[in-house]
Amino acid sequence: MGKIVQIAELSVYGDEDEVLLEDLSFTIDRGDIAHLAGFSSVQYETLFDVLTGDLAPDSGQVVLCDRNIVRLSRKNRKKMLRDEVSFLPGNFIPPREKTVLQSLKFKLALTGSNGDIQERTTEVLELTGLTNTSNSLPVEAGEIEQVKTGLAISIVTKPELLVCHKPFAGLNSKGIEEVVDVLKAINEKMGVTILLLSDGISENLDGVSVIESDLDTRVVS
Repeated sequence: MGKIVQIAELSVYGDEDEVLLEDLSFTIDRGDIAHLAGFSSVQYETLFDVLTGDLAPDSGQVVLCDRNIVRLSRKNRKKMLRDEVSFLPGNFIPPREKTVLQSLKFKLALTGSNGDIQERTTEVLELTGLTNTSNSLPVEAGEIEQVKTGLAISIVTKPELLVCHKPFAGLNSKGIEEVVDVLKAINEKMGVTILLLSDGISENLDGVSVIESDLDTRVVS
């Protein structure tokens, strides 16, 4: 299957040489659901910003979908990430004036995605369990439904890789289990590789592999 994520000797420093990440290395196989465990909130946020291209690392390699995003120009990096990778931020706020279905169609129009819009939105709504609430405003829904909406918007463009930053924040164990089941369905039926950057969840989730990373211990807590 090959590696879809290859992080090598990644280092990021803050003000006054504060160590945020140092010599971080790990890989993810295509088709996996992988959980990067044991990081602090600052480390997760830092890595997420590096993967989205919003933060340039001080050193190291970041290869996503066979492309080293560190070496790409800003324009090419933005296009590559838009076309092949999708990101669900930890501070995701559902659309306030669009229904779930309208939000999916808006994302497709915004990214210029091709294909049958009706078929694609129907598939995504079924996978995320939002079919019956597709014409509702997600901002008025509960926390689990809002997370599902974020996932639906993230995968409607059919990315190869989905990176989720703290997708379980605020959820109880039952809610976490429900979201994990949605992630498994996305992974199995759409073939999307999923990287979870999150603390506070079990490292023994069925179907979710824990990433073995090499990280210098001199990091922020």
